[in-house]
Amino acid sequence: MIRLRNLVAVIVAAVALGATTALAASPVEAGKVYSGPEGEEVAVVPLAPRSAKKYLLRVRGTGSEFDGKVFPYELNDWSSRSSDRFNYTTQWHGRGYSALVVRDQTYELYVPGRQQEIRVTFDEKKTAALKPEEVYAQYQKLQADGTLTKLMAFDRKGEAAQQDKAYAETLLEMNNACGTAVTAAIDWNSVTDDQLKELSISNYCESPLTALKELCKVSNVAKQTVKEKVKQVSCRFGPELETKLEADRLIWTTSKDASNQEQYATKFFKKNL
Repeated sequence: MIRLRNLVAVIVAAVALGATTALAASPVEAGKVYSGPEGEEVAVVPLAPRSAKKYLLRVRGTGSEFDGKVFPYELNDWSSRSSDRFNYTTQWHGRGYSALVVRDQTYELYVPGRQQEIRVTFDEKKTAALKPEEVYAQYQKLQADGTLTKLMAFDRKGEAAQQDKAYAETLLEMNNACGTAVTAAIDWNSVTDDQLKELSISNYCESPLTALKELCKVSNVAKQTVKEKVKQVSCRFGPELETKLEADRLIWTTSKDASNQEQYATKFFKKNL
């Protein structure tokens, strides 16, 4: 009878040791789920060891490109004794992107395409049902098939196309106001990757177009002058703000630290057109 009890104890200990070893070897730890008011949710799963501050986040129900995808995140913690302040940051099209931001008891989820944050709260029921191994398996799949690499990498061509589209909309507004058919283009060879990541290039380039539009709105003389003297606009980045008029071509050079650009453009046109 004693031997049987000892044998059972050995088996139980072996099973427990095996479970402990398997748990220790698991790439993920138990996670949590936070839910929003309209079915949005984000699962936060720590990668082992938790001390490395590496996490996987899976977003659902937001209607964004993040839905159904699992990205790797880093925990950035600025908490103090009196308050909790931290966020979870990943790479999105070559930029650092903080998807979940925590300020004390306030949890805010941010996703591409939605300007407003989504308030989320801890969801006990979904947390209990969460299977971190499934989240990890999904992450591995997205990593293996190249989806994460594509979404996290900087897409210069795609970014430039978006800026060109916004720039073209401003150009159309100017042409409509002035009754012109001016063509305009951004000199992308003058724009670095870092500038494209950090700045709204179209905003920097649209100032002369906006200035011309406003001048045309208030003066028929201005409209006629623009029709006669401006046929092309070229925007480039340089060391400082500068404007040149070569024949019927306006060359607009802008810079990161330039300020009051529309006023500068208006003053130039009043003096030189």
